[in-house]
Amino acid sequence: MKALLTLSLASAGLAGASGYGTLIDAIEKAQFRVIVYAPSIYDQELAESLRRARLDPIRKVSVRILSVPFYNFQPKSFMLSLALAGVPVYEAQIPSLGGVVIVDNGGWTGPALGKDMNASVAAMSLQEINTSLKWFERTIPSAQVLTQVEAYERLKKVTP
Repeated sequence: MKALLTLSLASAGLAGASGYGTLIDAIEKAQFRVIVYAPSIYDQELAESLRRARLDPIRKVSVRILSVPFYNFQPKSFMLSLALAGVPVYEAQIPSLGGVVIVDNGGWTGPALGKDMNASVAAMSLQEINTSLKWFERTIPSAQVLTQVEAYERLKKVTP
């Protein structure tokens, strides 16, 4: 009950926040978790904010990214560098129309999330966040982890 109340109160504060800048700010200020689903991440600003959240020794934010392997082989994808930096990247063959980012108790979704800088995003409702969290919980165990060694080997093949 206490966790539900905390989630409701935190979500109420983010209910009106929907822009891309708000999403990046939320990642920069994350306190305990950032969960991302995007086929791949081509947006450097988003990639850098995820890297900073994961590597910040003070905040110690849990960052997890779920992606699609095919797109991570693309030369402009930042997934390999994120994996090299120690960000947990999981790969699974998942069809998707867009991306999802959950930061602490707020969430955003958008069709070009991860693809474009300043992508159009919309705030998620509490119900949408909980549905996405359950989906992540079911999907992550069957996904393959992109290790740092594998990311390095792929990077050698992708970069000229």
